[in-house]
Amino acid sequence: MINTIVIDTEDMDVKPSAVILSIGGFAFDVTNTSETQTAILQVARDPELALYSAQAFYGLVDTFEQLMMGRSVSSETQQWWRAQGEEAHEALVGERQNLATQLLHLSGWISQHREARIFFRGTDFDGSILEHAYRMCGVECPWRYNGKRDVRTYIDAMTRGIRGYVKDHQPCFAMTKHCALHDAMNDAEQMTLAHQINSEMLAA
Repeated sequence: MINTIVIDTEDMDVKPSAVILSIGGFAFDVTNTSETQTAILQVARDPELALYSAQAFYGLVDTFEQLMMGRSVSSETQQWWRAQGEEAHEALVGERQNLATQLLHLSGWISQHREARIFFRGTDFDGSILEHAYRMCGVECPWRYNGKRDVRTYIDAMTRGIRGYVKDHQPCFAMTKHCALHDAMNDAEQMTLAHQINSEMLAA
């Protein structure tokens, strides 16, 4: 039963108006770690699944069109991207579609899981950038203004932590940092582990 969605973006600025490079999402059952890990491993082994799987979404967005629309790029973020590893850059190579098209694809993917809660790592970054993009393109946002949830808060509440990560967690797959899909899958796995930890603490 899919009840949770995590969405991540890679961008060229920290403002809501940022040029969006890629959008990644993963849909899962937050109460089932083993099932989620199995699905993550399947997508990691076959990235094509992210193009049509009900559980995974990955889309690259045309940047030139966004610049013409007036979306923003910061020099600090450009420098940050130059310092990232080769794998992070390779994850951004592929066929790109215009912003409105990818937003519609994302909305269609989310609509398959109408009862799922939508999480971002922080409610004031990726979600705000996507909301700004939806407004700019005149496309209806697929979540309500109060519908965003925070991965960090969830993990800390479940584990009594303070950092927003499961302590000593190692992803079950070969993760490429700053790949939007991989970041979403990593957060999904940690959320299920946090739920499991909480269940074990309550049962003790």
